[in-house]
Amino acid sequence: MLDTERDSAASRFTQLGLMAIENQWLANFSSACTRRAYAADVRDFAAFSGLQTQCELLRVARSHVLAWRHHLQAQGLSPSTQRRKLAALSSLLERLVDEQLIPTNPARGVRRPRLESHEGKTPALSLEQAQALLEAPDANTLKGVRDRAILAVMLLGGLRRAEVVALRVRDFDVQRAGVPHLRVMGKGGKTRFIAAAPLMRERVQRYLAMRGAQPQSDERLFVRMKAVRRHSGAGCDVYPQGRPIEEDGGLLNDSGSTGRRTSAPLDIAPYTASFERRPKSPQNLQTNASNQSRRQGQPDTPLKSSGLTAGAVAQRIVQPYLAQIGVVGERFSAHALRVTAATLALRERADLNEVRHFLGHACITTTTAYDRRWSDENQPVSLVLPLG
Repeated sequence: MLDTERDSAASRFTQLGLMAIENQWLANFSSACTRRAYAADVRDFAAFSGLQTQCELLRVARSHVLAWRHHLQAQGLSPSTQRRKLAALSSLLERLVDEQLIPTNPARGVRRPRLESHEGKTPALSLEQAQALLEAPDANTLKGVRDRAILAVMLLGGLRRAEVVALRVRDFDVQRAGVPHLRVMGKGGKTRFIAAAPLMRERVQRYLAMRGAQPQSDERLFVRMKAVRRHSGAGCDVYPQGRPIEEDGGLLNDSGSTGRRTSAPLDIAPYTASFERRPKSPQNLQTNASNQSRRQGQPDTPLKSSGLTAGAVAQRIVQPYLAQIGVVGERFSAHALRVTAATLALRERADLNEVRHFLGHACITTTTAYDRRWSDENQPVSLVLPLG
């Protein structure tokens, strides 16, 4: 009986140890998007391989990894997605090797699909389309003025969606050598400064003035319309049908979606326990319900917790205006604005390394994938050579 209890206790400690390692592995990635994607990838592998307990992960062999790779190919996933999933699994297994829980990484050496080219899939807008998009929102409503400012920041600043929603009022109009800049917190908590183009500065200033935002405050630079009406008493914009404009997508936490300006530990709870899912207890459900009721009964929260989400920017701002100017297609997304900014800058003879800093890329190879100059059939490919 004692031996049975000892074995059971040892098994529980092993599982707890693996759980902690999984948490540590995810916490090693500074990007919340990376943590979320990698956790989902590992869960995908666990479901495919039939792993029921964390201890079974220690018995994963190369045959499991190869079978999963063939499964990913059969699903028709893009080479880049297959590479990311295999990289996520290999990274976790490498962590187990470092902890001396397994002798070797069975995913090491497994060939990953080759990418078709160094050029990305997202298309760029033409100059005429970009100009039309900047003028698409209504300049006579508060929502339209806000959306015009957001589109200007994305097209003239090349910002990611997550970077846009994480901006604070005090990040705008930062003076550097007498020139107004936009302070951007990018991936990995890296800060970069982008010179504010006159059109961008003009539109953001008009939006902040109409909203009544306090200068140099910690409020979100761009907030939901519901929050503006609640805090400033601004008039309600309506659709032509008379329905008030609302924006779904939830609230951002105070740290923002890029993990900025916070000393609190990384919140990785939603991404942990990839191999075991426990149902919520009635006590937890009751606690969540109580918290929701308490939030609904609270007075208005500060504007800094009423920011837009990255999903709302893409689905409720960028996509509708793209459709409004007749730009449709699965690949024309919010990311197309960032690709457009890079392509237009390169077309104006900007230095590639300068564009890399502008976009906040760590590697210049990533920047080259944003160059769409040669995908335009009207753009000649020619060089001046000292011949003839």
